[in-house]
Amino acid sequence: MPEFAKHLELIGMDNLPEIKEGDDLTVLFLNALEEKDMGLEDGDAIVFTSKIVSKSEGRVVDLLEVEVGEVAEQMAKDTDKDPRIAQLVLNEAKEVVKKMQNHIIVETKHGFVCANAGVDESNVEQGKAVLLPKDPQRSAYLLKQGLERRSGVEISVLLADSFGRAFRDGVTGTCMGVSGIPAILDRRGEEDRFGKVAKVTKEAIADEICAAANLIMGEFKEGIPVVLVRGLKLKRCESDIKEVLFSREEDLFR
Repeated sequence: MPEFAKHLELIGMDNLPEIKEGDDLTVLFLNALEEKDMGLEDGDAIVFTSKIVSKSEGRVVDLLEVEVGEVAEQMAKDTDKDPRIAQLVLNEAKEVVKKMQNHIIVETKHGFVCANAGVDESNVEQGKAVLLPKDPQRSAYLLKQGLERRSGVEISVLLADSFGRAFRDGVTGTCMGVSGIPAILDRRGEEDRFGKVAKVTKEAIADEICAAANLIMGEFKEGIPVVLVRGLKLKRCESDIKEVLFSREEDLFR
């Protein structure tokens, strides 16, 4: 049975500069920690917004440079969206799942089912849009490796983005990539307090951590793109966010 924390500390980094292509997020984060007279400790988890990872990796698109095709033009009319955004959504999509007023639900090339393929115009200059990282799982791994090499401690890294949920309104922090801790905890076989054995329960631990971090990060003007989570008692391992994604055969709703 895994050991669980009874107390967690979440610390928002509100002193990072505006991120641009080529920035080393490991250096910027460690500098921000030092400014707060803090350091990393073994077991810390660092949650980065996917947006600053995308910015550092050059995943920002100038909308003036987007060439719009006929399919995107029609989709823009059907959904009341900017045709250039519709084209970017199609570029990032593996499959269009559903479309309606102001929403295009797709499965991205990563395997995420989300609105607008994660294409986002918030917290970026006018006339530009930010795409999700090309390989958020690899990005999480590289950030963890860089932070561990520079700090000398064992940590984990998660990439978070705000996703909506089927059958519920509103968005919440969701994990895009994870390195150093499990993406999901298989609780099957464990007994509850009355001796009943769990048969199906798996806990989306990486999503839970990202949702908690999102309480600090916020959505718009907060300016807190990184959150340090301290106090987790999770077994260290390498995992993959794909572990939480249903295959088409497992998906009950498509």
